[in-house]
This record gives sequence, structure tokens and C-alpha cells, in this order.
Amino acid sequence: MATLEDDLTQLNFQYLMLLRECARSNPMEAAWRFGVIPETVYHVADLSLEQIKEQAAVNRAVISLLPLGNHPVSAAAHAALLVHDAHDQGDHHA
Repeated sequence: MATLEDDLTQLNFQYLMLLRECARSNPMEAAWRFGVIPETVYHVADLSLEQIKEQAAVNRAVISLLPLGNHPVSAAAHAALLVHDAHDQGDHHA
């Protein structure tokens, strides 16, 4: 039988892995979908598997549930991500 700590660790791990993959493929979408600031998106995108496992085992939920319709990521944060993505895409075409 799983304990609360085991369940939280597993939930945290799955959430952080999903966030990391989304952050690596589309940072702007990750900020919007997960309701986190751009700095967090880029930090999580750089985490190794071992770092994710360590963060998942903190015995506290890393997920913050939001009320429906609440969008805490500002328009300025999205604009900054768009500018960053445009620079990245320019680098890939060079």
C-alpha cells in the first residue's frame, strides 16, 4: 500500500516530467498550460532526470491547482517568450 509521501513523489515526478517536456518543445505553451513564470519554464527545461527525481521527493506537492478561468501568466510574460522563441528560431535557420 502506497503512503501519502509515495503518492506525492509519483505525482510530482509525473508533473515535472510533463512540464520539462513541454518546456523543451514550446516554452510559451508550457508557461500558459502550467501557469508558471518564464524563469520557471526555462529552469525546469534544463533539469536532469536526477534533479527531477530529487525535486519530486520533497514530500510536498509541487502542483498548484488553479481555479478555472484564472490565467496568472501575464501578457508581458507571453510577449517575452514570443521574443525569445523568435530569436531561437532565427538561430536555427542560420
